[in-house]
Amino acid sequence: MTVRAEEEFAEPGLGAGRLRALRRRAQWLARERLAAWLREDRKALGLWTPVAIGAGAGIYFGLKTEPAAIIGVGALLAAGAAAVAIRRLRPVLLALFFAALGFIAADWRTAQVYAPALDRELGIAAVTGRLVAIEEFASYRRLTLALESIEDIDGDALPARARVTWRGEAFDAALGDLVRLRAGLGSPPPPIAPGAFDYARLLYFERIGAVGFAVTPPEVLLEGEQKVRFSVWVGNLRATLFQRITTAAPSQGGAIVAAIVTGRRDAIKDEARYALRDAGLAHLLAISGLHMGLATGLIFFAVRLGLAAIEPLALRFPIKKWAAAAALASGLFYLVISGSGWSARRAFIMAAIIFAAILVDRRALSLRNVAIAACAILLTTPEAVFHPGFQMSFAAVTALIAGYEWMSRRADPNRSFTLPARVKRYGLGLAATDIIAASATAPFALYHFNRVALYSLPANILAMPLMAFWIMPAAVTGLILAPFGLDAWAWRVSAAGVETILAIAKAVSSWPGSVSLTPQWPLAALLALVLGGLWLCLARSPLRLAGLLGMPLAALIVAGVRTPDVFVAASGRNAAVIAPAGGGELIAYSTRRDRFSLSRWREAAGFDWTEGETSKMRDSADCDDAGCVMALPGKGVISFIEDESVLAEDCARTDLVVAFFFADGKDWRACNAVLIDRGSVWRRGAHAAWLDEGAVDIRTVAEARGTRPWTPAQ
Repeated sequence: MTVRAEEEFAEPGLGAGRLRALRRRAQWLARERLAAWLREDRKALGLWTPVAIGAGAGIYFGLKTEPAAIIGVGALLAAGAAAVAIRRLRPVLLALFFAALGFIAADWRTAQVYAPALDRELGIAAVTGRLVAIEEFASYRRLTLALESIEDIDGDALPARARVTWRGEAFDAALGDLVRLRAGLGSPPPPIAPGAFDYARLLYFERIGAVGFAVTPPEVLLEGEQKVRFSVWVGNLRATLFQRITTAAPSQGGAIVAAIVTGRRDAIKDEARYALRDAGLAHLLAISGLHMGLATGLIFFAVRLGLAAIEPLALRFPIKKWAAAAALASGLFYLVISGSGWSARRAFIMAAIIFAAILVDRRALSLRNVAIAACAILLTTPEAVFHPGFQMSFAAVTALIAGYEWMSRRADPNRSFTLPARVKRYGLGLAATDIIAASATAPFALYHFNRVALYSLPANILAMPLMAFWIMPAAVTGLILAPFGLDAWAWRVSAAGVETILAIAKAVSSWPGSVSLTPQWPLAALLALVLGGLWLCLARSPLRLAGLLGMPLAALIVAGVRTPDVFVAASGRNAAVIAPAGGGELIAYSTRRDRFSLSRWREAAGFDWTEGETSKMRDSADCDDAGCVMALPGKGVISFIEDESVLAEDCARTDLVVAFFFADGKDWRACNAVLIDRGSVWRRGAHAAWLDEGAVDIRTVAEARGTRPWTPAQ
């Protein structure tokens, strides 16, 4: 303590003076402790770099209009110059610098992948293009073509790629072939409701500007010219592996092994997919750190063990580095054949850093690995910031590493290493891993899918040892033996392990209350939880506990949000109402039209769209040949009509009229109710409406999306 502090805190006597001195001393100690905590947290500021980059990319994608390029560049230069000049504010200015870098990366990426997209529905037309992807599903195949021509479409308006569905028999075309087929094509699908997931944006970054269905199989015009291209070679290799695995093990276990190895989930049936999802085991289907770590780890230890058995090599050469190099090569191969998804890229970058550290005799910092992986992905593919796979993958691995770092600092150095003690620690580790990972990914599952599995802990405790000691070792063995044609037995062994996990998943998912469902969350609630979770994981001092405030804040935001009362489809031919009676249900005007929209509306309303049927409006409303009128108690009266002759009558007696036809200007001016017709949906996309004692609030997809390169001109 300084001399001044000693004098200040010297015995001042009794009474009020002593109390003031004690209060000053307490304040001084509090300031010292707070300063120490801030110094400790300052050491981890570098871990926030990808957060700033992601925030900049998110700001870019959240804009309603395309910004001028000079905005991002100007912000980058200004923040960089200020960070050099103003040392006191350097952390804040560096955060702005990296946010501007993320903004520029998103702007640059958007410009680089630009390609035209269809802005209208086409009739059946002749389509010619290179076959670049074939996805096999139970009842259809999905083909992706690098387009060379579409009948009646000029070259300047020709999309780069098209994705079409073929429900017919098998065909002879292979990846890389120039093919021709006839298909009905249209523009990429818009969101099914304001604020819903934007598939058109996802397809934009895959350069897919047309989607539809094929009415004839692909006819090969030219073979082989592009089969030497690396991407085509990889596609053929993945298809061959997929075929070998599913042929050797034709069960659902084999289909899941094929997904684990090749990243293709085409052969997995909905029953198996839903069971894994509702048991909290859906992460087994995504190539993630679990799979990459097991695959590269098995190679590392197998190669090192084999080399260690050869005494001259073990004594004279760095066999640990050789094993690390072999593991690094195997990880790269696994990344390529698995399809290079978000989670696989993150896992490979982290594994590559760890094995590279072994090669140069350095120790890698785990959370720093996560930050480097996130920066690499966000700077090269910034659109990942909105992808559920990217979000959930990084949330899980960040929370797990932070949690284990915290626990390792508190581990007993004198702990026992007997077999029972190790088994106990392994079980506790599995439980802790699942609790941490489930807690970290739950906000994203609730935001994107409106559901979260509640019994994932017992399911993962039973499934993870099978994955680590049975399924992945057999799958790695199959990959090694595949070039020699000796792999069939390994795929069957691996598939048998998966069948055991499927049995566990079906049992757990059948337990009462296995899944929690919620209505659509607002983005603000997710951001509150993300920022709170990041603060909890990345901070070092006790100040990290402030991150827990994100939970009550998110709860308040969610509690203040109302689900729409009415959805109107983007086709303008269907609508649905969320009726509050009986705990709530979705009531559709037609259960035959816009079935995909109906399923997603049920999901957004917090209902399980995989179970039961959507209710028919004619069973619960006043309907005739012209349409239906439905009253929502305390909210208002809604009319759904297909006959123009009743428009004037319904405009006079209801609060909201949904017309499945084009109303003219005269009808609009004469209508006393709020009117949504097919023309307004055609211009502004899907609608959502909230009613409150006759007042109607309308929101549209066009308002939520704005005008961006992936949105059609309105």
